[in-house]
Amino acid sequence: MEVARHVIETYFKDTPNPLVRHHLDSFSDLLSTKIPNFIRGWNPNIGRILADGREIHVYVGGKNGDKIRYYPPTDDSGTAILPHACRLDNTTYTFEIKADMDIEYVFPDETVTQTFEDVPIGQLPLMLKSSLCYLTSMESDQLSEAGECKFELGGYFIVGGAEKVLLTQERLAENMMYASKRPKTSASRPPAAGRVQAEEVATKVEGATKGEPDEYVAGIRTINESGTNGPYAHFLVLPPKNARPNDPETINKTDNFTEFYNKRLCIIQLPGFNKSVPIISVFYALGVTTDKDIYDTIFAGIPEDERTIYDETFAEIMLSHQRFLSDEMKKEEDQNQDPNLLVLKRVCRTPTQAAVYVNLYNNLFSHCEPREGESAASLYRRKAYLLGQMLKMTMDVSLDIKPKSDRDHYRYKRLYASGDLCFEEFRRIYKLVANNMLLRMDERIEFERQTYSNKKLINLTRDGPNQYWKSYTMLGEIEKSYKGKWGGKDGICQELTRVSYVGTIAMLRRVNLDMDHNTKAYAARRLHGSSWGYMCPSDNPDGGNVGMIKSMTLLSTITTTTPAKVMYDIVTSFKTFKHTHLINPGKFSPMWTKVFVNADMVGVFTANTEDFHYDTLQKRRKREISKFISLCWNRADNEYFIWTDAGRATRPLYREGTKPEAVKRVSKWADFDNKIMDYIDPQEVECLRVRMEPFSETHVSEIHGSTIFSASGSVIPNADHNQAPRNMFSCQQSKHACGWHNTAFNKRFDTMAVWMNTPQLPLSQTWTTRHILGKDGCLGYGDNIIVALGIYSGYNQEDSVIINDSALKRGLFDTIYYHSYDIVEEAISAGFANGGFTVFKSTLFGNIITDSRYRETVVPKEGMDYTKLDGDGIIKVGSEVTEDTVLVGIVTPISNTEQEVVDYRDKSGKPKRGQKGIVDGVYRYITKEGLRGVKIRVAEKRSPVLGDKFCSRHGQKGTIGIRMVEEDLPFTASGLRPDMIVNPHAFPSRMTIGQFIETMSVKAGIEVGSLVDSTSFSTQNRISDMKDMLLKLGMHPYGHEIMYNGETGEMMDAEIFIGPTYYLRLKLMVDDKINYRARGPKTLLTHQPLEGRANDGGLRIGEMERDSIISHGMSKFLNESMMERSDKSETLLQEETGNLDSTADQQGKKIEIPYSAGLFLRELESMHISVQLAAP
Repeated sequence: MEVARHVIETYFKDTPNPLVRHHLDSFSDLLSTKIPNFIRGWNPNIGRILADGREIHVYVGGKNGDKIRYYPPTDDSGTAILPHACRLDNTTYTFEIKADMDIEYVFPDETVTQTFEDVPIGQLPLMLKSSLCYLTSMESDQLSEAGECKFELGGYFIVGGAEKVLLTQERLAENMMYASKRPKTSASRPPAAGRVQAEEVATKVEGATKGEPDEYVAGIRTINESGTNGPYAHFLVLPPKNARPNDPETINKTDNFTEFYNKRLCIIQLPGFNKSVPIISVFYALGVTTDKDIYDTIFAGIPEDERTIYDETFAEIMLSHQRFLSDEMKKEEDQNQDPNLLVLKRVCRTPTQAAVYVNLYNNLFSHCEPREGESAASLYRRKAYLLGQMLKMTMDVSLDIKPKSDRDHYRYKRLYASGDLCFEEFRRIYKLVANNMLLRMDERIEFERQTYSNKKLINLTRDGPNQYWKSYTMLGEIEKSYKGKWGGKDGICQELTRVSYVGTIAMLRRVNLDMDHNTKAYAARRLHGSSWGYMCPSDNPDGGNVGMIKSMTLLSTITTTTPAKVMYDIVTSFKTFKHTHLINPGKFSPMWTKVFVNADMVGVFTANTEDFHYDTLQKRRKREISKFISLCWNRADNEYFIWTDAGRATRPLYREGTKPEAVKRVSKWADFDNKIMDYIDPQEVECLRVRMEPFSETHVSEIHGSTIFSASGSVIPNADHNQAPRNMFSCQQSKHACGWHNTAFNKRFDTMAVWMNTPQLPLSQTWTTRHILGKDGCLGYGDNIIVALGIYSGYNQEDSVIINDSALKRGLFDTIYYHSYDIVEEAISAGFANGGFTVFKSTLFGNIITDSRYRETVVPKEGMDYTKLDGDGIIKVGSEVTEDTVLVGIVTPISNTEQEVVDYRDKSGKPKRGQKGIVDGVYRYITKEGLRGVKIRVAEKRSPVLGDKFCSRHGQKGTIGIRMVEEDLPFTASGLRPDMIVNPHAFPSRMTIGQFIETMSVKAGIEVGSLVDSTSFSTQNRISDMKDMLLKLGMHPYGHEIMYNGETGEMMDAEIFIGPTYYLRLKLMVDDKINYRARGPKTLLTHQPLEGRANDGGLRIGEMERDSIISHGMSKFLNESMMERSDKSETLLQEETGNLDSTADQQGKKIEIPYSAGLFLRELESMHISVQLAAP
């Protein structure tokens, strides 16, 4: 166990920002690789060809795309802007992208190039603690001086003053083929090649076999390495087998058997084509023109004796294709056309033969990119093999040779961290800005033809490209994504939670399954075996989000991009390698190993694959290539997969032959990386044997069982002794625990924050406690209290607990509840003036009681307290606040018809309902529009009251049933009285044995003066070991003690289990929930009270509440609630007709009914439904 602890301690000691490393690495990859590669691949991003043959080419970053620079955030004077200043001033913490821009004007006789240096491309939000952030190089004391927490994590953004985090998204991997089946429907078969096909029904022949109900599909979503081409979806459909005769008499009567085999046209949906096309036609267009070559291409590497099972299906596909072409050619006058090209050309978006070939060259399997100097024929051959593989996977499923692809397996998943998500938005916005530049240049050339005629065109950018390239668009667009829907989806960008430090860590390591959380996809929610070691089995929410939100384990991380060329060069230089285009499909040997680099079949190894695997593995272990490159040799199918892409979950494992002594000698994590560990992803794990116990001579092995937990799961003591749901609840509850969430709490103005005054370090700790909870665990989130299990006085029934009132008065679980208000002057009229955006009229801060401009004319709000405002109309620090206290005096100007201000109206800002406390901090700032703003922090001291919620670290929650004075509590022979009494009935069904072990072990630890190690899976005999230790210390072996009644002094009949346990106070407090009102605002439609405490709304009385009130005989109260305090109204009723209102002929009688009842009756009348009421 000491060896594993040494590994984990070294990891946290040497790895910078280990808990958010995946976000930081992803953002670094965005800056160093993704953005430059995309800009380089997109160049020339504007290619404008004029009618007279002149051309304009724009190269961002120069013609080589390498002149791109990033600048950290500074103000106009060049002074560095720190993140905390952005939080306070409600601005965005950004970095700027600048690049040299080459604009090339091509004329018939010459080419003129203009170069502009340091052109602003745009601004993007900067991730805290990333390579460009000023915080990265700061030590803890410097961080504190900069207004940050001493243990600042980073990994998030500041947008408009709010802390935003991009949740890692779990999505299906791109460039990976899958095959499956689905029920056949008419909607699932798009028409092929523009010809609407009738639904193929089973042939109705007596004695026939039954047709299949399912059709078989395969798909892939492809994108090239730089992200400039794609993503493109490819979707193949193989129809079900039709019914066939199997009765001998019927067979003898059949003249043409092909009619039973030619109704299985295989089609594929490809990018660039409006409708699905026959797959065999695509083979023909790729140069595979004979049935034999198509057959060999599909079944390349399959021995002859194993191919016979596919023959019937292949024959059905070919016969169906011939029938389809025959039907199509009957419609054509020119019978000399190539029918395969005809059907492709007909549905191509540009219906020409050249467009078909260009489309196949560029968009078909776009991840299969042309190599330098590679011919089109060679590229088509590689793509033909991939198309054949796709069809074969479908046939394997249809023939039950292989099961359908398990797309919930983690080898089919990719995790998109912050950098990957930012790149998606950058790519979209960059194209938008580039297209707008083209539009503006085109408009100017079109409307000023004389000015830019002939070679005068070069004057188009005489004043620089900034007039066309609107760099401000980039920041404006991406801020919309951060504040709204990211990529059109909710829930990807969220505000960072700051309730507890554990909750902040958990949010930064959270993984969101990118699909509708309301779906009933049960398989997607289930814990998949392939996620072992990558996703925590316990840190999952319950309810509707179960299985949809996961959390990364302690040591797992996410890969970043490695150029595929690195591995391509290594593969092609191997002595037995043979390129794909050099292989004749008919001569493809089953002994050859297919080699795939990022799903692109680059060739084969004709022999010695074992040598290649060993040599490449050694290169990876020596770090000659990236440690994150995946080397997966599937010996069963004789295929070798190499993955270098970003987004693969990976984790460290011991290499085979690793000795415990060697691990102990290593003192730096870098040496572990280079000498001890291999990083393995789910794809590679499938081709390995992983030993669960560490240190195997022949196989890679696990480091320790506790590494399967997430950060919040790893701090649960003795989690291996608890029922699984309890560990899940514990993970969720620890995120809502009151504690020390940030050492700079007094400099922040969070909307809501809870701060425990005296948290303690747990006496029972896991190996990671001191690393997860700040340095040496100084950010505590609970207290070590004496807990007794027993039934006492009846006030701790169910999940209620009895708590020591005297301990609470001494400060136990005391918290400070902070609520901040952000109030800004509002613009009333604004516009562009003096070269910029100007506010002409706005609301104004001011003290309407003392300011001579307002005190005579402005009428204060009734019942509000204005006495605590300073001369600027802002409340003073230290002032006591209630819900009637004015925080900021605000007036709204009233204008006459000439837009002259003639008077003011009070619009002062006040706290939310029920607010009380002391003004703890005030911060004033000026917005970019020149308006004044103020942030006010109110602190409220909260001691626990009845109904407040507490829990242990084992998911045992409870609410206070009574605050009992210490004199009435039971006590031990030594005079020890418990701080809390918990009902023992809470334990049998929940089976939280870990809490018993915690209490027993801490009792022993206190006696010997030591903290207790409670790491999961660190011992197999924990209970018996604790029993023996307690006996040696002269204590009861299971922690029981004799106790005496606090009221009578009598000895209790039963032994009581009592001892120290670490308990948490949760954010869920009665003061935040309690609501009451007599009268208040009502809705305009129904005249009934509003809903919600914040809106001064009422409490809803539903059917069950109504029945309960009636059963208590409180009919008058019910009438008051339903009528007097709700929507009581008077209306007229025609007694003879029973209709509401009166007419000239019928005088109505006044009655009292709820307004919503009358509204409902009128809505029924609008639907021509008549309802008559009987007069009372």
